Amino acid sequence: MENQTSPQVEAGTLKPGIENLFTIITTELDSRIQNGLSGEEGDALKGLLAEAREALAKEDYAAAEAHLAAMKERQPELGAIQAAVLYTLIGQQKWEAFAQQEELLLQTASSVEEKSDMQAMLANLLGEHGHFDQVVDRLEKLSAAHPERGSDFAPLLSAVYIRVGRSEDAWNVVNAALPSEGEEKPVHLPLIVAYINRVIDLKKWDRWSKIQLRVRRFLKSLEAEDDVVRARVVLLLECQSYMQAGRFREAELFADLVYGMDSKSEEIRELRKQMQEMNALTKELEKLQKDTAVHPAIVVRNMEWYYGEFNEEAASNLRAQLPAEVLKRVDSDPEKLMNGILQLRFRYPAFYRRYQEEWQEVYKEKQAELAGK
Repeated sequence: MENQTSPQVEAGTLKPGIENLFTIITTELDSRIQNGLSGEEGDALKGLLAEAREALAKEDYAAAEAHLAAMKERQPELGAIQAAVLYTLIGQQKWEAFAQQEELLLQTASSVEEKSDMQAMLANLLGEHGHFDQVVDRLEKLSAAHPERGSDFAPLLSAVYIRVGRSEDAWNVVNAALPSEGEEKPVHLPLIVAYINRVIDLKKWDRWSKIQLRVRRFLKSLEAEDDVVRARVVLLLECQSYMQAGRFREAELFADLVYGMDSKSEEIRELRKQMQEMNALTKELEKLQKDTAVHPAIVVRNMEWYYGEFNEEAASNLRAQLPAEVLKRVDSDPEKLMNGILQLRFRYPAFYRRYQEEWQEVYKEKQAELAGK
């Protein structure tokens, strides 16, 4: 678990970049329907988009390209469709077609800033397909050409540096892009989040207390309600990503930052409490797995309940991965197991508190089992 990189580096389900494009396309289609596009045409376009999404989920990039190309013929001025087509070309490694379509897309930019945004977006799409060296090359050139926008490009460039093993560069590019302390603006939020994630990726925990103070001051400096809400949502999404990965130390870190913004929210207080408890369980689990004096059922059941909170597949497959000799011992010696349950609150208090009701049930079952002999 400790060797994993941040979800920001891992980035992806139906990857965030292409998912964002689909959201933009859907929103634009809804807007055009409200402004005169026929419902029948809108439904047809949404149908093509749904088919493209389904094809991408199966990594059938040729089929996705065909569906998106059909949309592009009907709505040629919708740039997000053109960008989505480029994503499918990357997936097929049709580089000549990609270069041609990229040039056409960039020609639609109405300003230098919009063009550079498009170039950064395309670099992100390349990264989602694993072409990290190309991403580094493109973003380094983009940053050199637009040094005034270093803070915009640094978060992605830093994450990709991690991917290609350039740890020092990953740290340095974020630090170089950060404004002087106290001069951060709402626009720097993605950079601040990247800064936190680099602390995690590079295990610079000795610096976290100082960096944490800076992050908290930045969050407190936000005044506009939209900026506050945006920061809260972004931090909660980071927390959720780590939580889903079973990385509760990091999830607690982000939950704690959100709590600092809104300590009166019952929902946020509960989230923070849950992350604190799960982080405590993670620490105890490492100790528990090495404890040869504990009955195997104590270890196995705790692991099943623990993993079941964020990874049901891992929980359900746990016993199938255990050696037969261990499985035999799980249901053996009920008296020793009952003793272990009684000791649980002292030796592993976090697990006892979290699963107290479950263990009480197991204790009653084993007690009845012994009484029936």
